[in-house]
Amino acid sequence: MNDRPSQPQPTRRSVLALIALTPVAGALAACATGGTRKSPAPAATPTGAAAAGNPFGVAVDAPVEVVVFDGGYGQAYIKLPVELYGRKHPKARVTQTATQQIQQSLQPRFVAGNPPDVVNNSGSNAIDYGALVKDGALLPLQPLLGAPSWNDPATTVGDSLRPGVVEVGTHGGQFTVLNYSYGAYGAWYSASLFEEKGWTYPQTWDAYLGLCDKMATAGIAPWTYPGQFPYYMFWWLASMIYKVGGKEVIDKINNLGKDAWTDERAVAALRAFEAIPANGWVLKGSSGLNHTDAQMQFLLGKAGFVPGGSWLEKEMGDSVPAGFDMSICRVPSITAADDRPFGALCAKAGEPYIVPRAAKNTAGGLEFLRAMLSDDSAANFIAEAGTLSSNRRAKLPADAKHGLVSINAALAEAGDNVFGVTLDTRDSRLWGDIAKVMGRFMNGDVKADQLAKEAQRLTDAARG
Repeated sequence: MNDRPSQPQPTRRSVLALIALTPVAGALAACATGGTRKSPAPAATPTGAAAAGNPFGVAVDAPVEVVVFDGGYGQAYIKLPVELYGRKHPKARVTQTATQQIQQSLQPRFVAGNPPDVVNNSGSNAIDYGALVKDGALLPLQPLLGAPSWNDPATTVGDSLRPGVVEVGTHGGQFTVLNYSYGAYGAWYSASLFEEKGWTYPQTWDAYLGLCDKMATAGIAPWTYPGQFPYYMFWWLASMIYKVGGKEVIDKINNLGKDAWTDERAVAALRAFEAIPANGWVLKGSSGLNHTDAQMQFLLGKAGFVPGGSWLEKEMGDSVPAGFDMSICRVPSITAADDRPFGALCAKAGEPYIVPRAAKNTAGGLEFLRAMLSDDSAANFIAEAGTLSSNRRAKLPADAKHGLVSINAALAEAGDNVFGVTLDTRDSRLWGDIAKVMGRFMNGDVKADQLAKEAQRLTDAARG
């Protein structure tokens, strides 16, 4: 559900963050709001009559409290929506604070029935979402979707959202979590290297294998990956599965389906990629690399492709050579019967925001989220955080880096042909266990059919 930017850069280590939850946090999460109320009634919310420009009927002088996670995105991006809210409701005081200890500082307030009006429930110390949903502690956000957008009253907030934002934030049949950032996942290549070598990024898998052969002949290993964190391969392999099998197969994987991995379409995608390790097209020593080591080998031109997400370019900072032109890989067509067209992408919203049901000013909470989703706030977020916003209309800054520009263009081309891997937040242990098998697959120790069978065995065991 969220991309966990508590680590040095967003999205990268959500699995490790989840696995590393402390015993105390795990115990607290079992009862997010004290367990005494399954469906708490909303608090008496100061509201006025809904009107043009004030769709939720925010009372003119009702204060709003916003708590933001102090992680990889920082706090600068939240200043503009605070300012926009103040301009529209000048008599209302907006109080914004930040912490890395979301659960420790806010869970007692949920229990006491006086939570903030808006919470950025993110990071490794986030309050457990399963418990929040079970306790009925989250305000449904459907009214936000139907409200007029901040910049254009003729369109709704929902119209401005990228694909999958509502889906990933829906729990128990209700949209309760607004994920504010938006990232792409998969693999990367250097457009400038391709131009130098006279290579064209292929649109078919046969042509892709032909390109890998050219890379190897030129002394460049087609692939490297962080063997210490093999879950990086999950996004690219899942992208290939989505390409062949579409949403149906990905849904089975995300929902621990009985034949998720052994579905013939999933196996066909894995068999296609098996040619990479089988041909020795993985950089020697990759199994011992961490994420930055693998990315550095890519930046040094030792490998043509490396797995990763939107964070990679910013994470590597000054290590990225001038003119490297890092670009996101689009998924080539693998079979003649592929369910999705060339360009289908793995992409998902992250950085979750909620409005607690028991907040004093839920109307103000909804209004603040509406301000956050304004075109101006979303564009400011992109400029400050270096990643896309869930608002599809937000413009990139003039100095946006090549990787971000490539992601934006790839998403525009993909349209609705995007999907998200949610298994990491549904069952982080299963995600990690399957990733370990993927690492053995990359090393050539496990074949595609074995990977599919083992991933299914692990899935069946986790499902119980």
